[in-house]
Amino acid sequence: MRVFKKSFWVTSKVLFQGDSALPTGLYEYIVGELDDFYAKAFKYIELDDDNVTTVAICLAPMHKKVPQDYYLLKVDPHEILMAAETPNGLIHATQTLKQHFWDTSFNQIDEYDTGADMRCLVIEDWPSYPWRGLHLDVSRHFFDYKFIRRYLDWMAALKLNKFHWHLSDDQGWRVESKRFPRLHEIGAWRKEQDGSRYGGFYTQRQIKLVLDYAAKRGIEVIPEIDIPGHAQAILAAYPELACFPKDFETLNVWGISEDILCAGKDSTISFLKDLFTEIAELFPGQYVHLGGDEAPKEHWKACPHCQKRIAKHQLANEEELQGWLVKTLAKHLQGLDKTVIGWDEILDGKIDSKPIVMAWRGDGIDAARLAHDNGNRYVICPNNKLYFDWKQSDFKDVPGAHGITRIRDVYGLDLSKYKFEHKKLFLGGQANLWTEYVPDNATAKDLVHDRLYALAEVFWSDPPDKDYEKFWRRSFELARFI
Repeated sequence: MRVFKKSFWVTSKVLFQGDSALPTGLYEYIVGELDDFYAKAFKYIELDDDNVTTVAICLAPMHKKVPQDYYLLKVDPHEILMAAETPNGLIHATQTLKQHFWDTSFNQIDEYDTGADMRCLVIEDWPSYPWRGLHLDVSRHFFDYKFIRRYLDWMAALKLNKFHWHLSDDQGWRVESKRFPRLHEIGAWRKEQDGSRYGGFYTQRQIKLVLDYAAKRGIEVIPEIDIPGHAQAILAAYPELACFPKDFETLNVWGISEDILCAGKDSTISFLKDLFTEIAELFPGQYVHLGGDEAPKEHWKACPHCQKRIAKHQLANEEELQGWLVKTLAKHLQGLDKTVIGWDEILDGKIDSKPIVMAWRGDGIDAARLAHDNGNRYVICPNNKLYFDWKQSDFKDVPGAHGITRIRDVYGLDLSKYKFEHKKLFLGGQANLWTEYVPDNATAKDLVHDRLYALAEVFWSDPPDKDYEKFWRRSFELARFI
């Protein structure tokens, strides 16, 4: 970035110009974002009424080879240029220009200053990692469509590009299913310990609206349907899918259930293939996350169907049975042009190199190494650094559970520890927000908001020499940006 001494007085009139290659929807999104934010940032400032600022938006090949999602932002007196080869590059340029508007407004001389001078600058920028994600568990606590849009707005503002939507667990199923309607009719609801009924689900229309909203912001939505464990909400709707069927209820306490899907029954495999076909049709992105974490195998050990499957395929144990299940579903989803993602436990079942692995346990380094050595691409989300349901400090009454992860801890994450011989296998990282102890929107924002700045900077720029104090000043200036 080059910042010049030259500046100009912010004008009251802004003219947007898009080139002929710019898709109408992208142009309208960029203009809407900039126009609304410009008005917000300079609402109480006296503006220059005599001149016009022109914002040119250019989607075209660069004159030189540039990294993926590169963008150029050039601010001259009353002339602003945003240029990129990809729509995502322009979306990122939009957020940077909004930050420049905000910085110009924030750094007025004092509260009595009546004007704002915008500094001239040139920025050439691009992300260091293709995966810069944020996760939201809507199973333990349900967050409505309006909150999901706010969550996506926070992500877009900080150039995060992968929304991991955890849509099923023991405590709730959250997707309207046309093929298996009992999932949302029964599995979406639970009886709380005080006798009240709790739950909800997203209609397919709402999901499509979320997908459209995310796509306009350069965000890909990754649905997660957690199997074979964390599946009691599924079993409440379809108990015959268990090793030992009984009357199940959607779980109303936190923790792990020993009741998991039966991998030995052909009917379970058929159900899952049909279910994931519906999910693949509903979500157009390239990824489907099928969980694979925290699946107790005691029932499998006692189940004649599972033991028969193990014997038939000459599997060593129940972990390899889970590996067989992952491979079977991955092959099915590959036929639907999808790539499977799973938590790092899927490595215990001797999977092949096709699924993407999310390394979450502890610091995630061992799991990242195992994924790498197996040839799997991997994303890191170590629970001791990037679980945003953990407390942010040891102050009394701060929200969160489990351990403590300060902003300094997130910013201090050393990505070099996750890079091995084949560096392209390391896709990036994400933060996870599990919601057992996150009952409402306000708590979710408290837990995510501040640490999100650190997450975004680490995976966007991977700064070699981190200065926490400088980062803190930057994030303080942007504190009201999202």
